[in-house]
Amino acid sequence: MLFRFTALTALVATATASNSTGPYALRITGKTDTSINGYAAACHAGAAIEGLCYAAGASPEAGSVTQFYYNYTAYNSDTGMPLQPGWITYLLNAGSTNGTITVPSSVRFYPSFGSNVMTALIYPSVEDGTAVYYHPENGSLYVNGGYDDSQFNTTYPNPVPSLGNLSNFHLCYQFTGGYYYNSIAWVSTTPPRNPSCQPVDLSLEELS
Repeated sequence: MLFRFTALTALVATATASNSTGPYALRITGKTDTSINGYAAACHAGAAIEGLCYAAGASPEAGSVTQFYYNYTAYNSDTGMPLQPGWITYLLNAGSTNGTITVPSSVRFYPSFGSNVMTALIYPSVEDGTAVYYHPENGSLYVNGGYDDSQFNTTYPNPVPSLGNLSNFHLCYQFTGGYYYNSIAWVSTTPPRNPSCQPVDLSLEELS
């Protein structure tokens, strides 16, 4: 997969010191349910807040709601590739009394403390997104799982166990902000408490 540099609007340039590649579509494919085959589309979840809703189809819907970017803070000067991790960003077009404004925003996973399902929400600010990695060959997203604390006790662990790379993205019927959608979530431990959740791969796909 080719990752290219993109010059965003002046508003984005002044809002963040990080760099961006894109635009990309976020492809959603089911891991066990092969009927899930589509793309993420930003969907209204509150004032200047969006969710990552599922839109079925062999190609992403036309328009800015399916256009996302990968932000990062540095890159490899030899290859030009972004240094990971980075985070997924989105340009929200919002109406105001002065016309339409563009609000740089980022994807974050918010916990529900009574559940193991964390809803993906897009909030203003491009510096506060959840850190994610991608596989350069296919754009598939994942996160660093951190410590494996399942065997922790009074003895200091040596070596320190790690959960490795995780790709626990799910598509769930859930409250996404103030609205009930079929949208992307992260499941911290399986199985998900929400029985509607289906495991999916979430991948960056270049838009021409």
